[in-house]
Amino acid sequence: MNKRKKWVMLLCLCIIGIALLWSRYAKKAALFAQINSNDMSVREQATILLLERDIIPGGLPTQQVTVRTNISEPLARIGGQKAINTLIRLLSDFEDAPSRSAADALVKIGPAALPSLSQVLLVGDERAKRSATNALGRMGPAAVPFLRRLMSDPVSRTDACIALGNVGAAARSTAEAEKAFTPLIHAVSNPDLDLANDAIPVLGEKRVTAAVEPLREAIAIAELRYNAIVALGNIADPRATMDLIPFLSDPSIGLRTATARALGQIADPRAAKPLVATITERNADYRSALVLALQRIGAPAAVLLVRQLRSKDVFVRRAATQSMWGVGEPSTIPYLRQALSDPDAEVRASAARALGWRENVAAVPVLLEALQDEDGMVVDASIEALASIGAKAIPTLFSLCSGSDPTAALYASRALVEMGEPAFPALLEALDSPDPQLQLWAAVTLADMGDHRAVPKLQELHKRSQGNLRVILSRALSELGAVLPGSPKSQT
Repeated sequence: MNKRKKWVMLLCLCIIGIALLWSRYAKKAALFAQINSNDMSVREQATILLLERDIIPGGLPTQQVTVRTNISEPLARIGGQKAINTLIRLLSDFEDAPSRSAADALVKIGPAALPSLSQVLLVGDERAKRSATNALGRMGPAAVPFLRRLMSDPVSRTDACIALGNVGAAARSTAEAEKAFTPLIHAVSNPDLDLANDAIPVLGEKRVTAAVEPLREAIAIAELRYNAIVALGNIADPRATMDLIPFLSDPSIGLRTATARALGQIADPRAAKPLVATITERNADYRSALVLALQRIGAPAAVLLVRQLRSKDVFVRRAATQSMWGVGEPSTIPYLRQALSDPDAEVRASAARALGWRENVAAVPVLLEALQDEDGMVVDASIEALASIGAKAIPTLFSLCSGSDPTAALYASRALVEMGEPAFPALLEALDSPDPQLQLWAAVTLADMGDHRAVPKLQELHKRSQGNLRVILSRALSELGAVLPGSPKSQT
């Protein structure tokens, strides 16, 4: 009998234990469920209880991503080291949302979170480091002393430099910006070249003009040269121009390309002649950088490039015409007109495109000739150029629409479509023209533009038109999704 009582008592204890465990689990589950509440006070109270019972550290990894995300805001409101520790753990979350929310919460907590965030840069995993860097970069001047110390650590200095750059870029005053950028500027001259190479790209990305002089000196150091050239290009200060030019003849194609790109960003006219002198370079990356650089320098480069249009090397002629796109230098028009007769279609197309700048009426007759080119690439470029000239080209384009050549009229219509808004009022007026041919092409062009402001005018003309023009107007209104006058829908 005693044996049976013992078994009964043991069974009762087991049931009670299971009940207690279940109750604890149910309470914990209920608290986690409250984290997703829309009521912040409910979320905050649930978070406080979870913190008091030390449930969060072990329980969060198993919870829904929404729980792990939503808990950050109440943790920020509660504050304290327990909340900070939990948020630090969330920085490593395998989902982006909880990690981002934790970083935001730590920023809200402010300076109290700085020691823990700094520690993450020393020992955290890659995801945690990235999130901690993001947070530290938004903590303002208070984070600078911590980040300066971390710059001496080989593991964390890259992230520390990035965070300092973010602090400086977000600074509210020049003094605050200087406080963040000064350690980075000093790092450029540091004997530790790895640290210098971590700081230099940040200074370039943030365009810190105070770094120009040390960066100019850094060019002399082979291990720093590439990053220094890129940074000087991003800062775009003309003081660096003459320091960069010699590296256009460097043995390394990568360094030459970086130099050409940097000189283009600076856009100093003094670089035009040295850059044009490298136009025979065949490397595709370099040529792209060169063309863009010469375009940015503009007229001072264009007047030198016209000589290259007579080169026997087709690649040189292509680069020369491409480099004049968007420059708009009137003295180049005669040379570009000659280039429209080049045996290479790519050169002809580039020359046509180079003639297309706003109000360049002098180029209109030249481009009309280019519309007769046998190569579609040249025709397309000429249409684009006529569109770029803008309103001053409209009368000539309308004359093509009124002419007897349907191909020329089609090209004119395409140019007007590409011109867009500047052509719209003139096209509406053209619907009232006594010339049915111009009316027809105006309707076609307006339909291709897809601008519904034209519908009332097209409907009005449709009522009094007939024959082919009426058919075209019906098609235009249909393309614009408009109701045809006289249709059952228009009468309801």
